[in-house]
Amino acid sequence: MNRDLLFLREQGEGFPVRDGCRVKPLIDSAEMYPRLEEEMLAAERSVWLAFRIFDPSTKLRSDAARAKGLEDWAGLIRDTVKRGVEVRMLLADFEPVMANDLHAGSWSSFNQIQDVRSALTEAEQEQLQIIVVQHAGEIGWFWRQILRFALRKRVRKLIRHLLDKSSHVRHAFEVRPGLWRWLHWEGDRPAGWKSGPPPRLWPATYHQKSAIIDAKTAFIGGLDLDERRWDDAKHDRPADETWHDLSAFVAGPLAADAARNFTELWNLELPRFREIVDQWTSDASRTIAAGPLSEAIAPEQGESLSEGKATTQLLRTRSRDATSIFALGPVPDIRELKAAHRNLIRSAQNLLYIEAQFFRSREAADWVIESLRRNPGLDVIILIANVPEEIAFLGAGDNPAHRHGEYLQATALSRLLKAVGPDRVGLFTLVRDEPADDAEHDYAGSRGTAFGSGIIYIHAKLLIADTQACLMSSANINGRSFEWDTELGFLWSQEDAVIAGFRDRLWSRLSDGALSGTSGLADWRSLAEQNRLAEPDKRRGFVVPYQRGRACRFGGSRLYVPDNMV
Repeated sequence: MNRDLLFLREQGEGFPVRDGCRVKPLIDSAEMYPRLEEEMLAAERSVWLAFRIFDPSTKLRSDAARAKGLEDWAGLIRDTVKRGVEVRMLLADFEPVMANDLHAGSWSSFNQIQDVRSALTEAEQEQLQIIVVQHAGEIGWFWRQILRFALRKRVRKLIRHLLDKSSHVRHAFEVRPGLWRWLHWEGDRPAGWKSGPPPRLWPATYHQKSAIIDAKTAFIGGLDLDERRWDDAKHDRPADETWHDLSAFVAGPLAADAARNFTELWNLELPRFREIVDQWTSDASRTIAAGPLSEAIAPEQGESLSEGKATTQLLRTRSRDATSIFALGPVPDIRELKAAHRNLIRSAQNLLYIEAQFFRSREAADWVIESLRRNPGLDVIILIANVPEEIAFLGAGDNPAHRHGEYLQATALSRLLKAVGPDRVGLFTLVRDEPADDAEHDYAGSRGTAFGSGIIYIHAKLLIADTQACLMSSANINGRSFEWDTELGFLWSQEDAVIAGFRDRLWSRLSDGALSGTSGLADWRSLAEQNRLAEPDKRRGFVVPYQRGRACRFGGSRLYVPDNMV
């Protein structure tokens, strides 16, 4: 494989290609969570966490953590700080009106960490810092004015709903500071809605998932941290609790680059965090006690030692705020992950394997078509979520953004199949290996079941070209991850059989040993068809055909929804 064609050339502030790294892929949270706990327990100087979703009440799974009497991540963080280790947490925030439940989740995590801080000494409190950040890109002034009255109505309805339906009203608003400016307070208790300024709208988000330990080791991939994402190789859980995902433990110079990326983001977002908090609390009777916050210090160049034989490169997606009053979202700035997807797809000679939560990019479909036409011996295997979880399990099927997203995916995959035919491209998904129970049958109409079983939700973001190159990241194959959201990932090349071994282990796990690293598209297609026809408890593993027809029938173009939003 031509290294010069695979890796990105250094441009501007991009990260260089790094030799001497060690990479260990981790399949599902049952492998990732305990390993992260163990690395955190061994930390000597710093633990830097950057996640979209992070719940401190998540239970600990490692023997090492339980041996210390620790029960959850709040306890692990407290223990780490008390050992003299600096812990910084950069968590994503969400638009408080249009995504209020996610907004509440982020600030619930913030409050839990503040509870941890309150039990520490003053010196220890300086070692534990957390910011919850909105993405810089906002919708322009013009559209905010157009939507002003509709948003005013939505805010009023949301606040009244929380006041009427919440069993703990005070807590419901404590975790929603983005709504405080529209609340009438009686003392420290929310009492009703009041008129306020038009809401600020943030359509993009921090989507990265990474943890950096002592700037020497790191975890990078698609996994956030909460109980929803906990699952193991058996996927012996109700369909709406399944979660197939991937992350990687990395050591060596790549981890130091991840630390420098974290430092840059932290120092960039710290002033914005303070500005947004000040705005939210300016008209309210409450304050947000963020505690002492300081700039992060990047590790020195060359501080991380060589750890292995892998060649890697850290990659990002970043966008910036648009200055136009007509902006529908941020302006793309750094698109390294998009370029890396293109390079890896073009590098494949024999077999391209893709795991994706979404495949909605027409450009990516065209890269695959180009590679297939250039290499007559190339086959492509795509393992993809049968349906977004918001549609399958959360009752959001009428949301126009989800309809448009499914339309984009059906269009991209249909374009791919039409261009090269079905003989060289296989589309697959995962279902449980037992019949759907009564609760799962309730999801049949929303596509939460397939071929008589509950689906296994796929959230992975992985590409493997042949057996020598791999791309793991937080980025989906869509405009949002390629252009708007803040994402993190890495390219990985290695001459020995490590990548081949990872692919072999992954395929064997998904197929209960029916597939191996030497299997090809025909073997995948044969297994998927056998499993489709078999009784659920007679299947080999979880692989079945992807139901593209159902996605085509469900999806529909919504011209008012930007492609990069989904």
